Amino acid sequence: MRYYTLGISVDLDVIGTYPQIEKESGYNLADPHSYWNVTWDKIPDFNPVYKIKLKSKAKSTSLLNSLSGFCGLTVNEELKSFLQRFNLPEHNFYPIQVYHRNKKLNYYWFHFVNSFLDYVDFDNTLFELFRKSKFEVLEEFTISSVEELHKKEDELNFEKGIRLKKIVLNDDFPNYDIIRLSNISPIFLASENLKIELEKSNLTGFTFNEYKPLITSPC
Repeated sequence: MRYYTLGISVDLDVIGTYPQIEKESGYNLADPHSYWNVTWDKIPDFNPVYKIKLKSKAKSTSLLNSLSGFCGLTVNEELKSFLQRFNLPEHNFYPIQVYHRNKKLNYYWFHFVNSFLDYVDFDNTLFELFRKSKFEVLEEFTISSVEELHKKEDELNFEKGIRLKKIVLNDDFPNYDIIRLSNISPIFLASENLKIELEKSNLTGFTFNEYKPLITSPC
């Protein structure tokens, strides 16, 4: 099964201005119900609050960009209905407050649980240690857990980094149409089927690139 990175468009002809959004005045990030208190690993036990506004020159696309650290995607009613046709991880759509030129728009916070880590075949997943200046791959290695990966990252100096070369998922992976590689890489992935159907639709605000490191069964 082939996957593609699902990115937010930065084409000004599509989005009007970049970034499209900013925090709504009066939105308290320290509020216990704010997005700061929502994590990728579970559905919150409260109704989260998210208040943003589009900048004056921005266009209201189907998918909006988000505030830093936001766990999810900001989608309009049409994209919400579209996504519900696909195989999604455990999720919820929360109505949120989005304003543009003092008008309230109909958007949702699409929050889904990042459960793909349960299906990672760490024995066959491969990482690369690389030098940043005068780029060079120094070492290929495997890990036994995400915790081991983070320990290695903490031991690096500023001259070196770690990246995925190949990530393999077990045969029992449910073939979700959307996943996020949080804890390994901060990107969203969409299945080829979801990508094709989105590109055929009139929905706006997204971009795709094939994500070759992901393999859905060992080879």
